[in-house]
Amino acid sequence: MESLKSLLTMQGLSEQSFDGMGAMPMSQKEHEQSKVDTYNAEEGELNLQDGYDCRVCKNKGFIAKLEYNENFGYWHETLYLCKCNKARGAIRRLARSGLKDVVKKYSFATYEAKDEWQKTIKAKAEDYLETVGGGGWFFIGGQSGAGKTHICTAIAVQCIKRCMSVKYMLWRDEIARIKAIVNEPDLYKQAMDELKLTDVLYIDDLFKGGKDDFGKVKPPTAADINAAFEILNYRYNTGKATIISSERTLDDLNEIDEAIAGRIAEKSKPGGHCISLRRDPKKNWRMNGITEL
Repeated sequence: MESLKSLLTMQGLSEQSFDGMGAMPMSQKEHEQSKVDTYNAEEGELNLQDGYDCRVCKNKGFIAKLEYNENFGYWHETLYLCKCNKARGAIRRLARSGLKDVVKKYSFATYEAKDEWQKTIKAKAEDYLETVGGGGWFFIGGQSGAGKTHICTAIAVQCIKRCMSVKYMLWRDEIARIKAIVNEPDLYKQAMDELKLTDVLYIDDLFKGGKDDFGKVKPPTAADINAAFEILNYRYNTGKATIISSERTLDDLNEIDEAIAGRIAEKSKPGGHCISLRRDPKKNWRMNGITEL
């Protein structure tokens, strides 16, 4: 007499296909469908890690589907990545980039382009996004309070959404950290590699410095210049996209270090992505709305 298992196999069933005490057996397809339905109904916990609530996969990251294997003649459960993984990846990259706290404030949607010079900046930034994958650079320097950080952050966030790794470097803070570990080779290399190797590096306020006793902006130190050259020269030679904002114009940077200024110019000028804003207090949004009495 055929064993129960053999009989079930011949009918495309399994021993687990019986539903409880003497119930009618499910077909192998129904059994697998039940597994699919059970999996898809379960709640996951990915939302607890990144705050993104997906009702499609219920925060598991996968969706189960029933498929038929024609070669072996049976139905089976297959897991597919949910589309939410793309959004979750963007959230993780955003957190690693250091831009998480400013992403909502600084976007293309919130950039006010009222005057022609603002419209030009926005247009050049949008154009740069079409070429960023080719390793080009974007530079904007000059007048303080003219929206340089805003437009550069908007570019960086769009790069993240395009699945590129982005590293945000607030120059004054990061360079202080780097100089503090310059005599610790392993830590120094790790810090510099983060800036050298990322797909897109965004340097905010390059060569931002304090003021001396006479109210003049202090020039960058030799250590500042050496670190900047090491980072930028590596990215120049390896063709990695770089976004730079600074209160110094390209001419100012040329006076500080011709090699640095020359590399920035060469990599950003071809696409018209090198912008120097002339000094004009009217361009400083922070000074708008002041009542003079």
